[in-house]
Amino acid sequence: MVSRSSAARWRIRLRFPDFDFNGRDVETRLAALRDLPLNFDPATLGAPDWNHDDYRQALPPEPPGEPAPGGSWETAVALSRAYAFADPSLVEARYAPNVPLEQREILLILHALGARIYAGVRVGDVITEERGEDGGRATVFSWNYRTLEGHVEAGQRDFEVWKWLDSGKVEFRTHAASRPAETNPVVQLGFRLLGRHKQVEFGRRACNRMRLLTEANMRQPKAFGQTVFDGRLLAIYLRDHHAMLVALRELAGRIRGATRAGEQHAYADELRRTAEDDLACLEAFLRRLDSGPSRTRHAAVWTAEKFGRLKLNGRVLRPSPLSAVIELEGCRLLLESNRALWSGLADLRVGPADAADRTQRAEHLLTTAERLRLTAIQRATRHKVEARRADDLA
Repeated sequence: MVSRSSAARWRIRLRFPDFDFNGRDVETRLAALRDLPLNFDPATLGAPDWNHDDYRQALPPEPPGEPAPGGSWETAVALSRAYAFADPSLVEARYAPNVPLEQREILLILHALGARIYAGVRVGDVITEERGEDGGRATVFSWNYRTLEGHVEAGQRDFEVWKWLDSGKVEFRTHAASRPAETNPVVQLGFRLLGRHKQVEFGRRACNRMRLLTEANMRQPKAFGQTVFDGRLLAIYLRDHHAMLVALRELAGRIRGATRAGEQHAYADELRRTAEDDLACLEAFLRRLDSGPSRTRHAAVWTAEKFGRLKLNGRVLRPSPLSAVIELEGCRLLLESNRALWSGLADLRVGPADAADRTQRAEHLLTTAERLRLTAIQRATRHKVEARRADDLA
């Protein structure tokens, strides 16, 4: 006869993780976490069968002494409390913002192979204390969460922000003890093949994002008050604009290769150089976010631009003067997007130091595009009328 505890254990082992492809019922899933137990015994974390990962990242330093109001340590603590360091392409977090961190359950949405896997964790310890290490003293804020039943892994992850009192150095640390949860054997195999890679990526990206976001928040004006810039959607936003810049570069190449007035050729050369320079800058910034351009978006806009060349614009065997108008109007739309990108990054005080200069460059190109567009539409819609002699009219 199978005992009740053995039967429950087998039900867990046969269970597949909660997942979907559309992100529905998140609030219902979050509320259900209150009734779930941990899927491991915290007393066993020191056992040899646990995987351990440690990551550290230096943050902007402060003057020696206690943490400075609004300084690097306080900023990083606020980001840590908000779970802002998590890369949303790997994992997103949903929690009730009115619930204190110490009493919080968090629904983690893990992204893998196009699916959204739902996994619950519960916050354990939340501590601010002074610690000693290597002969020095530091003020440390730390918190951790532990995995709940239904998670694909079992274990605990800690997050810490250190401020060394003697030197002023500030550091972010994260440590994890983990192993595959007692779930379906297929899920365990998938975790061993993919999960460890995702864990390593999470730790590395969390450190990079914490540095970037701490620097960005410290540059915010005081008027931002209690808000915290977390940049969760920033990489998606940048990839969208990268695709628009690819379209602008290809459109400039089309104008340069067509039969156009000399000024339009010169403008196309300037436009292409600008697009390539902005693309390189944006790609470097995406690397800081541990991200990169979207190949799908890139292919889509490249293909759309090539199909756009098939539009006849009223002529079949010879170039249409309307083509120049349409192309310059396309340039204006894409340049407005480019201007918005750099002005937005300048306002956020994140991204390249010359974001304001890039905004002005886009504005200059917009002005030129409008002037050339108005000239082109005049040429496309007006025709020269030759004067006739008086005796021909008799």
